[in-house]
Amino acid sequence: MRNLVLLVLVLLTVGSIYAGSEPPAPPVVRQETQDVFGKGSKEFQSVAGLFYFFDRGDNDGPSIDLAVASLRLGTMLSNPHGSGFFAGNYELLAEVFGGGIFQGPGNVEAGATLFLRYNFIQPQARVIPYMQIGGGGVYTDISETGSHGLVSLPVEFNLQGTGGLRFMLNQRCSFILEAGYRHISNAAIELPNRGVDSVGGDLGFGFFF
Repeated sequence: MRNLVLLVLVLLTVGSIYAGSEPPAPPVVRQETQDVFGKGSKEFQSVAGLFYFFDRGDNDGPSIDLAVASLRLGTMLSNPHGSGFFAGNYELLAEVFGGGIFQGPGNVEAGATLFLRYNFIQPQARVIPYMQIGGGGVYTDISETGSHGLVSLPVEFNLQGTGGLRFMLNQRCSFILEAGYRHISNAAIELPNRGVDSVGGDLGFGFFF
């Protein structure tokens, strides 16, 4: 009988302790992809690629093919927002680039571009698509005579449109694959102003900080 009373007391004590304790909080899943794309986050990118002359049909001059390396610094302008495939955020990037001309007149090009990018972001996604447009200036040593009027000034405008994929290697680092269009012209400041159109792609790496 004494043992039975002791057993009942032990059970009542354990039950009261269990009843008075709060259930453990559910684990919080960290939205890593969302975090690095939060407003104010910074990103550094280094990419390089090849761009080939695109003939619009009125070219009687040479092809001009480019090898380009670029360094970019970006900042997130907004937090990820929206739902579905189009959920994402805006990013502003400044780019400096340089490279060689491996086909056609001239030897070098160098310039700078300001991009506005839209990142398509899904929670926990490891692949982040994006699209960007940008404009800036570019120096080349392509002559008007050698290019048959494709380029008329040493410094002209540089326009770009790009689609890309970020493959997130971890929370901070990514591998980058891009396909894009580049245009060089002087906006009719000096004639002839036929311009250089190129299509190609870049490979590189990015780092968030």
